[in-house]
Amino acid sequence: MKMILPIGAMLVTILMTLTAVVFCMGMGANASPADIRQLKLWMAGFSLLGAAGMVAGIILMRSGQAGWAAGAAILPAAIMFVIFVIALIK
Repeated sequence: MKMILPIGAMLVTILMTLTAVVFCMGMGANASPADIRQLKLWMAGFSLLGAAGMVAGIILMRSGQAGWAAGAAILPAAIMFVIFVIALIK
């Protein structure tokens, strides 16, 4: 029962990572080849950030630290949300 919060945080991170990658794909519709290359690096970074949060959350869940697992799993989603807010303001 105590693992519901970390699992929910992981689901949020998965959805936020998917949203970030699709958002980057959408920005590449009318971009130059140099911009597309940069967007591919952003997409790779978002994917690696989401995967790192998932792996850290799973490792911490396996060791029985549910609170730390939830924090590690939701941190990438929070970082991506801040990047989204900054990108939408500009």
